[in-house]
This record gives sequence, C-alpha cells and structure tokens, in this order.
Amino acid sequence: MAVSEVLHALGSFEVKLNSSVPREVLDSIDYFGHIAILPGRVDTVQAGNNSLAAARYVGVVRKKKIGDDGRTNEAGDAISVGGVGVAFWLGDDDSDRGKGDIIETPETFTSQTFANTVRALLPVAVTEGTLYSVAGVFTNSFQYVTRRTAIQYVCDTMSTDVAPVSWRVNGDASLDAGPESDLYVTNPTCVVVRKGFGEDMSMRALEGSMDVEQDMEDFTTRVVLLAEGEGTSTATGSADISGGLNPYKDLQGNTLKLTRLVSESETSTGNATARAQLQLNRFSGTRDSLSLSTDDYDVHGSFKVGDYIWVYDPDAGLVDTNNEIVFRGERLNPLKLQVHETSWSITNGYSVGYRDRNGNWFDLTDYVDFETEASSKVVVGEFSRTLSVASGESVGTRPNADTSTPDMPTWTTPFQVVNYQDDLGFTRSRVLLAWSAPNNTDGSTVLDGDHYEIQVRVDTDAIYGQSWASVSSTSWNDVNTWDQPFTPALSAWQTYYVAWGESSFFLNDLATGVGYDVRIRGVDTAGNIGAYRDTTFVTTQDNIAPSTPAAPSVAGSRIAVQVTHELGKATGGTFNLEQDLAHLEIHVDYEPHFTPSDTTLKGQVLAHQGMIIAEIPAVATVQVEELSARYVRVIAVDKAGNKSLPSDAASATALLIDDAHISDLTVSKVTAGTISADFILGARIKTSDSGARVELNQNGLQAFNTSGVETVTIDSATGDVSIIGSFSSGSDSDRIVINPPGLNAPVIRFYPLDGSNYATIFSRYKPDEPTETELYLTASKNAEDTARSQIGVRSGIVTAGVYTENLTTTNGGYLQLAEDYALMGWSGEGVSSGGSFVLYDGGVIIGHNRGESDEQAIAFRGDTESMEFYGKVGYSGTRSALLMDQAGTFSAMTTVSATVTYGNTYDTNPYPIAVLNDTPVDGDFGCALNVHTRTTSSFQIRGTSATNGTWSVIYWAFRH
Repeated sequence: MAVSEVLHALGSFEVKLNSSVPREVLDSIDYFGHIAILPGRVDTVQAGNNSLAAARYVGVVRKKKIGDDGRTNEAGDAISVGGVGVAFWLGDDDSDRGKGDIIETPETFTSQTFANTVRALLPVAVTEGTLYSVAGVFTNSFQYVTRRTAIQYVCDTMSTDVAPVSWRVNGDASLDAGPESDLYVTNPTCVVVRKGFGEDMSMRALEGSMDVEQDMEDFTTRVVLLAEGEGTSTATGSADISGGLNPYKDLQGNTLKLTRLVSESETSTGNATARAQLQLNRFSGTRDSLSLSTDDYDVHGSFKVGDYIWVYDPDAGLVDTNNEIVFRGERLNPLKLQVHETSWSITNGYSVGYRDRNGNWFDLTDYVDFETEASSKVVVGEFSRTLSVASGESVGTRPNADTSTPDMPTWTTPFQVVNYQDDLGFTRSRVLLAWSAPNNTDGSTVLDGDHYEIQVRVDTDAIYGQSWASVSSTSWNDVNTWDQPFTPALSAWQTYYVAWGESSFFLNDLATGVGYDVRIRGVDTAGNIGAYRDTTFVTTQDNIAPSTPAAPSVAGSRIAVQVTHELGKATGGTFNLEQDLAHLEIHVDYEPHFTPSDTTLKGQVLAHQGMIIAEIPAVATVQVEELSARYVRVIAVDKAGNKSLPSDAASATALLIDDAHISDLTVSKVTAGTISADFILGARIKTSDSGARVELNQNGLQAFNTSGVETVTIDSATGDVSIIGSFSSGSDSDRIVINPPGLNAPVIRFYPLDGSNYATIFSRYKPDEPTETELYLTASKNAEDTARSQIGVRSGIVTAGVYTENLTTTNGGYLQLAEDYALMGWSGEGVSSGGSFVLYDGGVIIGHNRGESDEQAIAFRGDTESMEFYGKVGYSGTRSALLMDQAGTFSAMTTVSATVTYGNTYDTNPYPIAVLNDTPVDGDFGCALNVHTRTTSSFQIRGTSATNGTWSVIYWAFRH
C-alpha cells in the first residue's frame, strides 16, 4: 500500500481496508469517486470538500479488490481501493495521445497570452486555479489530442532556460499554471546527504541512500522537427547542439552526428524552430536519474513533487562547484535537482476519506489497514523509464498524406444486457457493447488507429409495451395506432469515445424494455473517419421485484379493516421502498402464515414515488365482515407489474358496533321526522297510505297509481315481476320498449342507435277466432322505403317475406310453411302474380300460383308418376340449347322444299329434327324429309313426295 506521485503524470495509489469496514461504507465506494489522504486526524465527513484542499494527496478510484488474505482464516479480509492522481481529469495516460476530454473540433490560437490559452484549453472537469503571467504570446492549433497534452505543449513551447513553465492540478481539481518559480520551491530549503543529517536555521538535511543512474541512450546532436502540413508542404524546424556539449567522435575521428527526427503535426510553422530547440535540450546531455531512499521524508514532508532540492554526496560525484550552501557551518557544493517522482507509505497518523459522485463524504480512517513506517523513494532529475510516456508522433512516412481510412468495425452480438436498480430504486439496464477491430478500407492493417466513436439513441421503430394502467389518462384521439400507441420523438445521438485498443464498452443508465439504435466507426491519428456500422438492441424488461414491505398497521371493525402502511422495507425504516412502486396489494385471511392468492386479495391501495418523497402513508379500507381475528399481509407491486414477497402478517380483531351509537340515531336526524314507527316495528317502508305510492314490505315491492291500482309488483317469494304500462331500457338512442304507450296489443320495439325506425315483435288475434294466437317480427327496410319485412307464426302456418306498408300484400320474396305444403316464391303485387316453388304431398311444382294454373309450369307428380310441362319448352335466345318452333305455312306443291329460319343467329350450328304437318291429312300420304345446309340462323328441307294441301314444318333443334 503506497502512493506514487509523478510530475505531469497520473501516478497511482492503493489503500488497503480491513474486514471491519461496514457493508454500506464499502458499497458506497464506487468508480471515479475520490480518495483524500490528509496528515493528522481529521473528520472528513465534517470537513467536507475542505478536505480536498487540505489533503496531501487526492486520487481518483479506478479499481477495487475484495479477496482473501491467505495469511489469515478470515474470509474477505483482502480489500483494497486503487486508482490514479487527480490529474486524471485533465487527461489519461492510456496511450501516446491519451484519452479523456479529446479536442475534436480544432481550437486555434493566434497571438494569445499564456493565461488565455490555458484557460480556453481547460476541460469542464477542471476549474481555473491561479494562472500566472508568462512572457510572450502563443500561436498554434490543436485537434485530436487530450487537453493535458495540449496544455503540456503550451507550457513546453513558452518555456525558456531561464524561466521554465509548468502546470499542476490541485486536490480540488483546479489547475495552476505559470513559471515554475510561482508553482514550486525553486530555492531549495532541503538537502539530502548520505551522512550528517539534521536541522539548521534555514536548511533541513535528510539522510538517505542514493542510487545514481546515467546514460546516453537518448543523446542527440541535431533535431529536425516535422511540423504542420503534408508531403512537400510540410513545415520543418531544426536545431544543432553547441560544440561544447559534443566532445564525442566516431571511429573515423569525425565529430559525433546523431540526428533525431521528431513529428509534431499540430505544431505551426512559426513554432517549428522553437519546438526543435526544446526537443534538442531534452537530449543534449546525459540522462541523469537519482533515486533517494529516506526515512524522514514521509513523516515531515519537507518537499513535494515539482520542488527543487539539494543533493550532496562527494563519494558518488554528486557535487556542483557552481552551487554553494552553508549547513551547520560547513560549506557544501550540492547538485540542484527537481523532484520528479515520490513514493511513500500510508502510515498511522494519516486520515483517509472518500467522496462519492454526489458529494457525500465517508470517513475510512477507522477501517484502513495502515502500513508500518518504511523508507520513501524520491526520484530527482528525470522520470523512471517505466513511468515515462512517449511524446510526439511516429515519424514513419508522415511527410506523405495519410489516405488510409478505417473500415467499419464488426459488432459482436448478442450484447450482454443486465438490469440493476439505481440509487432511487428505479430499474435501469446496463449493456456491454462488443466489437472487433477493422482493417482499412483497402484491406491493409490499421496501424494508426486513434479511437472509436460510438453513438446511441432511442430506436423509434420499436414497438414499446404499454400497460393499460400507464395509458389510463390518455384519450383514444391521442394515440397513434393499435400496435404502437405512442411514437417516441426522434432523440439526438449521444456520443462516446473509446481508445483504439479497446474492444468493448459499457452503456449504463438505460431504460428497461426499450430499443436503442447504436453505431460505431473508427478514426485514425490522421483524422480519417470511417463509415458507421449500425445495429439495434432491446434492453431487458424490468424484472427486479420491489423489496419485501414491512408489516402494515391495521384496525378492525365489524364491517371493515383499515390498513395503513408507511411504505417501508421489511429490513427497517419508513418510506424507503423503491420509487418505481405502483401500488400495494392487501391480502386478508384467518391464519397468520397464509399464502397470498387471488382468493385472499381484498383490495389495492395506491403507493407511488410522490408519496414516498412526501412521506405520505398509504391508507385503505377493505370491506371484510367478520367477528373473529383476521390477518393482513401486503405485497408491493412496481410499475412493471413485478411483485415482492409478502410482508409479515398483522392481526386485527373485529368489534361489534356499540349499542349506544345505534340508540342515538333518531328519526329526526335522518329525514326530519317523516319516517313513521313502521320503519322499525312493521318492517315496512311506504311513501303514502293511499293514492300514488310505493311500498316495500316482506312480500316485495309494490307501486300504485292515483286510483290505487297496483301497477308494479315484485314478489319477494317467487321473484315474479308484474308491470302495468310501458317498460323502456332508455329514453333515447338504442333501447327496448315493451308495450309502447297508445297500443292495445302486446308489442316489443327495438330501436337502433340513430333514427326513428324500429324492429317490432307483436302478437294479435283475429276477431272471428279470438282464441287463436299469432306472433310477428317486423323491421323497416330503410328510412325512405316504406316496405317492411315480416316473419309471422300462427296456427298451422309460418310466413316470411317482404310486404307493402299495410303488411297484407307481398312485395318481393316470400316463404310459406303450412301443414300440407311448403312454398317459396316472389310477387310484385301478390302471391298469384309471381313465380313459385311448391313442395306438397303429391309432388313438386315449379311455376305460378302453386300449380293451380297451367301457365308456364313444370309439375313432378307422384300419384301419376309423370313430369308435366305447361307452356313453351325452349328459349329463343342466341345461347339456347333446345329450340322448338313451327316454320310458316306453305302452299301445296309437287315437291317438298323450303328454307326454315330460326329468327336468331346462334353461337354454333344447331342440329334440327323436322316433321311435316300437312292439311288435310291424307291417310295414304307419305313424305320423307331431308335436312341439309345447316347454318347458325337457318336450315333447308327437301321431301320426296308432293304435299296434299297447305303444310308447315315443326322442328326441334339441339345445339351443343
């Protein structure tokens, strides 16, 4: 467990907690909260955000570990919380360009002051602290870099050998920037020596071991910097080492030449030379790294990262004759070096606090597993190589334009979806997006990938489930279609950025049961943007049931049970149920451990978020008539219909209504003295003793008119109902009216929704047969036509047909069913004028007037076993299959010869059969006819003998 602080980098920390940490405290520690470490004993809860400014170190939580320490038998005793320094909010060290608040839209600065430039580059997560004045102005543009990279670039560019410029992020996430002399201790007050530590008037000496490391691995004699532009238009700058700094020679005796290429595409032309000199200064000498180990630093905190200290050890060659200090009367010539890195332990004597994302503080001091005092590591002069971050860009073929574009990434589906409850108790969904990295569109491998852009929005094409309860306040006119009552408004894309090396990303705080559109594309370091890959996913429906509610408070009476619930959980507390609560189910039974079911459900009571926030208890009265003890359990139901486990049972014993309260109920208090004594003694209620009145007694309900005639009777023993007068199911619109006013016959009328027409069922009798009954059903055809349709039933006959207005003459199709026949026909003015189809005991007749006329009829008679035809057989239409006719009258002639015409031209040639009809008929006469020359309109005949007189031809012709 230690803290590692690194100048201009994130560093790291780890705090170990013991197993006594309460669960609610451990659960409160979440990612991207803040750990504050303060010297001494401080109540961070009471100090609040003041702890950030007073802390020696503030870190951002990025990892948690809960495991077992194998050295003990206790489970879950290896708990630690770790992360990085608060400089994380300025930009992460995830890659050479970092991740964080990336500058996507170019930010251009022209002749701006140092303070204005840094102020414009601050991300929203970091506030402005103190921005000191720096000589000169700044001109450059930034795009696709973190704001930490951009601010570091500004500080490096505006630094000089005399006045280096730097920045730091304070514990409260504010940024100070300016000359190092304004930010750090540049006139050291501390010296680290191998021997002779102690205190002096203005100097403190710390004893420690020292490790000196020097190398020339990065030594450079010339820097050529490639600035903005592409191809031949690339701006360049260069810087050469001074001769005194390069005493080295190659094998041939030539002056050593080591040229370094540096690519900074964001560097403007005017800054190229200055940036080249800056890079050369970094590599024009040995790389010195001095590691110190001291026991006193952690306790006294004599210096911080970024401060300068004296380092003196003549035995190790740590001497600079240009510097001279006096310590305890002895003159020393130490090196002046800047502290770049420190590592120190969290020991007893520190306070540790945690601040969550909502600004709430938790004191962790009592649960920290402190380390014993140990030596602290101090690195001065240069970073450790393992902590350095590459700067600049890979040179490669940068002078040529980068035309490669990343192809579309491929989604790895299905996505993992889980539900969780937020701090308010609402169910939300979390989705893990996963994808595989693409190649470039030309098929080459992406070597310059920078980041992915992921965009998410609600999918408006999905059909969203709606419960009837959720749309109960919505009118039909407000909905869209039956399948999708509501179409969500098209929402804007929400954009996320993920480093190129990643292949998954969590989407949090999504609505449950909702479809989302998601798309991803790749962007390389040259700013080439690939195409989007789209897909859609649907989050899981809310499947998390509410917590088990606490037992209710109940009060019983003879006729009901009153239930009160303070919307608290069974584990304790009030008004702390989840805020997606919809209502409570109330279950009542006779034994305390009953299982709630539909039979025990006695009611529901509204319970929702507003009642929980306002601390309004849910109160309901359920009608339960019982004298013995009852037990009540409640079940919490959320908006999605998920039900909790039932609460513990609460009992209530019903009490009878007190006699005193009944005796106090006087008649005068009810209806001002108009109720007689019969109300109690006679068990009879009546509105009057005579005339029009209503009476309720043990026999039932009776109503009388002004003459005292009983008009309504409801018999309590049999249930029989007698009503004199009309009965109507409504005053207008669709209704039934029985015995309409003004009619003497039994009638039932059925009225439609609109209009004055109605269907009728009525009964009548014939004056000459008063004992015979008839029943009819009639209905209007329409509002303009007075014709009526009617079904009639009377003794021995059933009729159905369309009649004229007087209902006596048929005016269309009709049907009669009698004892001796069945008739179906049509008539325009009456039965005798229309065609009919008759079935009777003797056979079947098709024709007019039930076969009583021989006009155009066919009869199938069973008694004579014959089929009779009345009228013509055949049809003269052009498509007739059978033709029968007599062809004109011819004069006597010696040879029979004639042309017979049909009168119509048929579709195909008929085949005729001709017979000679000669007048007068001669018994010895004989003549053979020959039919020839057939056409579709005529045929010719020829005979072998002369006719005796006038003659004609009768023929049948068949067409097929």
